[in-house]
Amino acid sequence: MTGQASVTAYLFLGLIFLIMPSLTWVILARQRSRVVVLWCAGSLLYAGGMLLVGLRGSIPDWVSFAVANLVTLAGLLSSIQALRLDQGAPWRLRWMVVAGLVYLLNFEFIERGLGNAPLRKEFIVLVHLTLLLQVVRWAWRIARRQQSMGALAIAGSHLLLAAAMLVRLVHLIQVGGGGEGPTRHLVEMGLLVSAGVLAAIVGDVGFIGIALERSARQQLEAVACKVRMEESLRLGNQLAHLDRQRSLGLMAATLAHELNQPLMAILASAQAARRGTAANRLEPAQSLELLDKVIANSRRISGITERIRSFIRPGEPHSAPVDLVRITREMLELLQPDLQRHGVRVTFPAASEPVLVQGDAIQLSQVVLNVLRNALEAVQLVPDRSLQIQITRSGSVALLSILDTGPGLDPGLADQVGRPYFTTKDRGLGMGLSISIAILEQHQGNLTLRNAEGGGACAVMQLPLLAPGSRQPRVPAENALAPLVVLAESTGGGQ
Repeated sequence: MTGQASVTAYLFLGLIFLIMPSLTWVILARQRSRVVVLWCAGSLLYAGGMLLVGLRGSIPDWVSFAVANLVTLAGLLSSIQALRLDQGAPWRLRWMVVAGLVYLLNFEFIERGLGNAPLRKEFIVLVHLTLLLQVVRWAWRIARRQQSMGALAIAGSHLLLAAAMLVRLVHLIQVGGGGEGPTRHLVEMGLLVSAGVLAAIVGDVGFIGIALERSARQQLEAVACKVRMEESLRLGNQLAHLDRQRSLGLMAATLAHELNQPLMAILASAQAARRGTAANRLEPAQSLELLDKVIANSRRISGITERIRSFIRPGEPHSAPVDLVRITREMLELLQPDLQRHGVRVTFPAASEPVLVQGDAIQLSQVVLNVLRNALEAVQLVPDRSLQIQITRSGSVALLSILDTGPGLDPGLADQVGRPYFTTKDRGLGMGLSISIAILEQHQGNLTLRNAEGGGACAVMQLPLLAPGSRQPRVPAENALAPLVVLAESTGGGQ
């Protein structure tokens, strides 16, 4: 009767351990991972071992003893591995195989070599107790680190099963080779079955809780990360807009001078036309010439103001084909009065064709302007003032290099250049280069600053080239008619 009760208990435990991981596998269909696979596989293997033990008498003894215990061991090891993998500390597969072989060899030695059945039972219970405590340990670690109620449920239910195993082990040691009383055996089996059923049900429900908690936490983190990125991008765009306004604010005097020149030319042409008309001494050809000057200078003013307005206009980034050559020339035009005032020579070889990249023209113009302004301020510290600008292609990237003849970068501070709020200028904010670096990173590019071999500093912008066949950017009519201040292979020398 006692043996029949044991068989029934093992079969019942096997069925429970078979049903629960199957439900877990179905419920976690969308959260399946290696951890889920190992946990469910562990429970299924444990179920297989229990069923083989329950079929004792109907199958060969070596299957219901050696194979069953090895399968049960593998199931526990797989469950522990699932929890360890969740914490990033999995066992190596070869060590798990070695542990299984050692267990099997010891089992066979006790069974066949010593022929000691009581010792064999004590050995099996001791191994199971040790592995159950490992499940409790790692589940508790997850519960503590992740504040997981599911992991806490696994730890509690398996601790109860371990306690039942401990009671069983103590009893086996006490009776030794003397046989077990049927009443005590039934009580212990009832305790083990109850604890086993609880561990199977609560453990798998707890594991489902861990997976669902993690999924919810990951979704929340993803949403929070997206919100942070959107907020960072929004603030970055605002900061970049303010930096553009500040840059033009610093150039306000020179821009006013640049606008004043065509305005004075228009005024002079209009006054000449008025005087000639009043004195009746103006020929038709002379009138047309004066009107052409008025039109040309008006278009020049329109081009300058349009570039300034588009440069400081706030708005969302707009991705489109951008010609690096064109935006570099436009930024040189904005800086031309400063270049002339400080006697800076600029060498900019003409490109045979546009060098196109994908991005926001305003933001990339801001990067070019920031780098040019830094180079301009650097060369003001030395007598020989010149800038060399070159735009080249290298594989699938475009390179814009700006080499100045300034004092170069301080070796002790070179690694801090480009960090937010770091500056060597008395009135600087330390944000220009950091904003430029951030803009280039958004465009999958980068900015490299280094000391040149012959002296001075070299700034290199790198951006992915646009794929061949992409539509080229349209050049507005007023910009096309506006005269270029810095010509190909020209020098802007001081005047």
